[in-house]
Amino acid sequence: MTTSVEYPSGAPAWLDLTVPDVGRAAGFYGELLGWEFDTGPYTTALLDGDRVAGLSAAADPSGPAYWTAHLAAPDLDRSLEAAARLGGRVLSGPEDVAGLGTRAVVRDPAGTEFALWLRGSLGGAEAFGVPGAPIWAEATSTDVPATADFLVRLFGYEAERIADAEYVTLYSGGSPVCGVYAGAGERTASGRGAWLCYLVVQDADRTADRAVENGGAVLRPAGASGYGRWSLIADPFGARFAAMEVPNGD
Repeated sequence: MTTSVEYPSGAPAWLDLTVPDVGRAAGFYGELLGWEFDTGPYTTALLDGDRVAGLSAAADPSGPAYWTAHLAAPDLDRSLEAAARLGGRVLSGPEDVAGLGTRAVVRDPAGTEFALWLRGSLGGAEAFGVPGAPIWAEATSTDVPATADFLVRLFGYEAERIADAEYVTLYSGGSPVCGVYAGAGERTASGRGAWLCYLVVQDADRTADRAVENGGAVLRPAGASGYGRWSLIADPFGARFAAMEVPNGD
């Protein structure tokens, strides 16, 4: 199977959750999002048979849990060379992920970390923008201009700075693909987990309640935005993600 969703260079194509207990994480997210799991050499979350995210066991069980956004990189070697030249740092990889793709983890000059993703048999999440699937990802940075400039120079994005919001929307081919945000107290603004991943849910309020019932925590109660009602949730290990209710299922 290959993905039917096309991800341009720099778009968040794949999301991976690193946790100390993959089985417990699968139970939590399966209850919350309706995911099933393929527990092959690399655990993938399935939504109606489509692969939408990965789960990895933490090398250090006492370390933090986090979601990692994987940005599409059609030429991984060239992207890694450019990242280093632009002041970033390659932290790990390139690493083959069970034949699905190759990834390398990069830190930008402001300290946020993400992965580059070169497709193998998997271009990225095979469902997008529907309940249980990803829809958006954004870096939370202590230095929005530095992070945005690094990403623009790395991927050739077009940048739109939002007045009075400390937010930059990044476009590829005229379409918005990700963002950079100054953040708030409840967000991680450097290192692993600095990219906040948004997952679509049917009901943001009910999802927040169910997260708490299953051992998670609500860091931002469900509230309205210009893009849909959403809440900020921490799973039982502390990994943070946004649960987004998209109006009319669009």
